[in-house]
Amino acid sequence: MTRRLVLFDVDGTLIERGDPAHVAAIDRGIHTVFPAAAHVSILDLDLDGKLERQLVRGVLAAAGLEPTVPEDSLATIFQTAAEFYRAAWDGRSGDHDLLPGIRPLLDRVADDPRFALGVLTGGIRPIVEIKFRRLGLADYFPIGAFGDEDVEERPDLLPLAVKRAEAHYGTPFPSNRVIIVGDTPHDVRCAHVGGATALAVATGRYPEDALRDAGADVVLPDLADTDRVIAALLTLTGE
Repeated sequence: MTRRLVLFDVDGTLIERGDPAHVAAIDRGIHTVFPAAAHVSILDLDLDGKLERQLVRGVLAAAGLEPTVPEDSLATIFQTAAEFYRAAWDGRSGDHDLLPGIRPLLDRVADDPRFALGVLTGGIRPIVEIKFRRLGLADYFPIGAFGDEDVEERPDLLPLAVKRAEAHYGTPFPSNRVIIVGDTPHDVRCAHVGGATALAVATGRYPEDALRDAGADVVLPDLADTDRVIAALLTLTGE
C-alpha cells in the first residue's frame, strides 16, 4: 500500500490567519538589519502565496534598496524575527487559535496508516515551530518545507517536502499520492505545478468560488467535518 502524503499550509488553513505578532516579527527582523527600510512594512506588499524570504526582498525594493540579500543577512533577519515572536507569544494567551475541526482531523489522519503528514508553508520554520509548540501541533508534523528555504517561490517547496517525507517515512510518495491542503489559489498552483492534487478550504480570505476558479481539485468550506475531509483525501488519491 502506497501511503498518501498530506501537506498542510499553516495560516488560514490550520490556524486563524491575520496574526499581528507574526507581521510585527518579520518587520522587526527586516528593519533591524536594514533600518533604511523602516518606513515599509510587509503589510504594504501583496502577501498572498509569498515565501517570507520573498517578502524581505519586496520590502527592500519598496524602500528603494537593493533587493538582493546575502544569506547571512537573511539568517539574522529570521533569527531576530523569531526572538521577537517568541517574546510576543510569552505575553499572550491563546488569542490565535486553531480553526474548527483541526485537532480531531489531525488525530484521525495521524493514526491512519494510509496517510503521512507534513507542512508546506511560506512562513519561516522557527516561527511555525513556535506556533506549533504553543498550540500542541508539533508532534503531528515531523517534516515540512518553509518560507526561509533557499528557493525562489512556493512551488519550489514541494519537492523539498516530498524528499524529506520520503526520508522520514521510508516510503516513496509519487505525485499522484501527494495532496496539498491550503486556503489560497497559490496553494492550488503549488500543488499542480508539482503534479500533486489540491484540497482547498475557504477558511482564509478566498471564498469557495475563487478556489474553484483557481482549479482546486476539491473545495470545502472548512475542515470541521473530519469524515468528509478523509473521504476527499482518499478520493483525490484514487480510493
